[in-house]
Amino acid sequence: MSCGALAREIVLEATIDGGRAPRMFRLLRCPQCGLVMTSPCLGRLELEEFYRPEYWGRVSADDPGWIRRDQAPRTSFLERFRQGGRILDVGCGLGLFLLALDPARWDRYGIEVMPAAYREAQRRLGAERIITEDLSDLTPGAPFDVITFWDVLEHVPDPAASLRQAARLLKPGGLLLVRAPNFASYLARRYGADWYALSLPYHLFHFTPATLTGMLEAAGFKVRAVGNPAGAENYHAFKHTMLNRLTRLHGPRGGRWRYYFVKPALRAWEYVSTRRGGGSSFEVCAERL
Repeated sequence: MSCGALAREIVLEATIDGGRAPRMFRLLRCPQCGLVMTSPCLGRLELEEFYRPEYWGRVSADDPGWIRRDQAPRTSFLERFRQGGRILDVGCGLGLFLLALDPARWDRYGIEVMPAAYREAQRRLGAERIITEDLSDLTPGAPFDVITFWDVLEHVPDPAASLRQAARLLKPGGLLLVRAPNFASYLARRYGADWYALSLPYHLFHFTPATLTGMLEAAGFKVRAVGNPAGAENYHAFKHTMLNRLTRLHGPRGGRWRYYFVKPALRAWEYVSTRRGGGSSFEVCAERL
């Protein structure tokens, strides 16, 4: 754990189909700092067999209008705090967030270590803009104004070290933006292993606003804002969580028709649960001290 504690309590156990054979994973919580981690924690080569091409979404999404709409929750959160500068998107995937930014205002760079996504991002933004190095190996010519981890920090094997590296690469007063699944959310607490954003085995760590705030402060940041976004992404997590639960309980056919029966009520259910129990994800803006 990031705090150095060795004792851990089992929070949840789940068996995941995929790769060569089903595997059992445990979620372990540190009683000292509260951070939850996945065990076993698979390495990059082991995880590659789980990252099928469809994991990355719409590889052919080249329409600028669609990209701007798809990335609007991220770009609007960014531009609440900064309207331009030199930016690094860690784990940039296909590069869609960077493509949604105005190149006249943003000097855009990305890191992506998964080969399929790296090649596609490089095609879209240029070889000089997309890097396949680890964050710790990066030596840019100039520090960054903003570094982003959009749904990425939960994938890295040592998130505390990644945050320290981000602090090294930022200007004093530079901003770090993080979006991550919220392990303290209503969906996580109510649905456990059926929670869509649990995403085993891809997610190696499972954050709450409190545990991420503590990790950011230890890495040399001051948290400026914590957001609880609602909308399309949260609804997507809500409906797939419900589908997971119903198909597990009633089988693929019985679960699916029950899902379509309750689906008309899901938007209202998502709206109320997000505001009372927290959305499936949360976002943080932190400033480098």
